[in-house]
Amino acid sequence: MTDKHWQSAFEIVGRLREAGHEAVIVGGAVRDRLMGLPAHDVDVATAALPQEVKTIFPKTADVGIAHGTVMVLDPSPPVEVTTYRTEGIYTDHRRPDHVEYVTSLREDLRRRDFTMNAIAIRGDGSLYDPFGGEEDIRRGIIRAVGDPDERFGEDALRMLRAVRFAARTGFEIEPGTKAAISRQAASIHHVSVERIKVEMDKVWASGRAGLAAQLMAETGLAEHLPLMERAFSATNLGIWQKFGKPAETVEGWALLYLLAGFPEGNPYKLSNAEKRSVGDILKSCKIRSERPYNPMDAYRLPEHALITGAKFAHLTGKSGDPEDPGKIRSLKNGLPISSLRDLAITGNDLIGWSGKKGGPWVKEWLSNIEEAVVTGHLKNTREDIKGWFLDGIESKR
Repeated sequence: MTDKHWQSAFEIVGRLREAGHEAVIVGGAVRDRLMGLPAHDVDVATAALPQEVKTIFPKTADVGIAHGTVMVLDPSPPVEVTTYRTEGIYTDHRRPDHVEYVTSLREDLRRRDFTMNAIAIRGDGSLYDPFGGEEDIRRGIIRAVGDPDERFGEDALRMLRAVRFAARTGFEIEPGTKAAISRQAASIHHVSVERIKVEMDKVWASGRAGLAAQLMAETGLAEHLPLMERAFSATNLGIWQKFGKPAETVEGWALLYLLAGFPEGNPYKLSNAEKRSVGDILKSCKIRSERPYNPMDAYRLPEHALITGAKFAHLTGKSGDPEDPGKIRSLKNGLPISSLRDLAITGNDLIGWSGKKGGPWVKEWLSNIEEAVVTGHLKNTREDIKGWFLDGIESKR
């Protein structure tokens, strides 16, 4: 997010006002601006109806017009513009059954989740803050707008968003809001695992997974989410406190699986790449919990998995001093080959030297040669491998 996004948003606000419509900048961008953080999206809200927005700005895209949102493409970068609205009943605890357009900015802000997300910036840069969000940011408090039970009853994901915001900012969840999370915790079942995964990815990346784990355990959210009741138990909270800021968010999922006892299945619908990465980390952790890594471990497993597995072995008390990542990188970088393709010979060479027909024995010998080269027992040259191979098949006759 750059200053150009803000410039684009302020220009849109100005043009809407010139056309006679109230318009402001709203949402997380305002919160982040007040906190001195980079914003990820700058959104505009307006009293103008979607069709009126499209008339004022010829270049638009209907990204969410059913809920009043139009993407204005010019000026650039694009900005989402949403008509002020209130929302109907959330019978599924996830989305409103219908929305109703309103002309009141206060009514629009009143439907939002937390006070720090219910602040608007006018075209002149002044704030409209009817629910005290700026003061809550200053005090480091996450507070629901209005009745927290109503807010969480509307969208149960908001409870997890409160935890995620706490992890991101280090803010405290206001006692009444926190108590409402405890009362409404069971309704998290209504939220799709895809939406939960998005929030948890942000928790892992925050660097405060320990705080999030503690809050989820205290409020009861953890007992209603797969793997988390066990993983976030009191005996494991100290491990999460030391987890820190991961190089990749998949580390959070790997630690969750580790502390949940290596469960079967994929309850959070991790991608195939994420599942492979989790598996490699858990395999590395198991190895490092039992012994130091050897060259074949370094050869078979990715560097990130080796480093993370060693970290987890230390965090769980299965190894002594924390492993130096530089030592692992040196072991990885010092390998004579990085894959079977790097061998100086091929299976066809083995067939030619032996005079035998191809078969499973070729794969077996390639594997033996590969390990001998990786472990330093055999140089990766055509001559050395040929001699080693011929000596080997001769000894078996």
